[in-house]
Amino acid sequence: MMTDNATITMLEKHHGGAAFTQVMRDTALGRFDQGFWATWRQWIEPILSQPPVIADFGCGPAMLLHLLREKYPDAKLFGVEFAPYMIEAVDKNLCELVVHDLHQSQVAIADHSLDAVISVHVLHELNQPLSNLREIRRCLKPGGRAIVMDWIRAPLADYLAAQQHDINSLNDNKLADVFTHFMEHNRYTQEDMTWLLEQIGFQVLYEEILQGERFGRWVVE
Repeated sequence: MMTDNATITMLEKHHGGAAFTQVMRDTALGRFDQGFWATWRQWIEPILSQPPVIADFGCGPAMLLHLLREKYPDAKLFGVEFAPYMIEAVDKNLCELVVHDLHQSQVAIADHSLDAVISVHVLHELNQPLSNLREIRRCLKPGGRAIVMDWIRAPLADYLAAQQHDINSLNDNKLADVFTHFMEHNRYTQEDMTWLLEQIGFQVLYEEILQGERFGRWVVE
């Protein structure tokens, strides 16, 4: 199990530090695009209570929570985050911010209290994903649902092409960074992710592969 300091060090190395906050802001509409909201309307919206109770596990600067606040002004929203530079960027009036290392169990959210959880590009950053998935399941109400999105394994050539990397033009330091990210982003196949979710006790209601088979999206209950 990673310590808090080790997690912060890992995140800073993985993200490149505070500058990644702006990257998360700039790319939010790509993550939460028409396909995401179509999935939301079909699988999540019908099970929401009034007012909805929703959490984003690994919320970053809380861009999704801003969009959810616009859709559901009365919703109770939780943002779970640990990177200090992300926490600093969260509007504390937007949601209840839960500062928590997702390597650890016991997120400070009550059992069976959430209608929905979103986890976007989080599982690949964890040294093992099961503790976090168990926490998502613990926090969901009976009949509650989660959307899980993450990288899935892709061939090296496809990954580098999508990242627009010409390996012959990169110095040794940049190559080390590129290949470190390749290993982090290629931990799990689509089948691995589905199996992990089912092992925790989720029923997989829907799954799809996105962006040239480099990402997956799952809806589970």
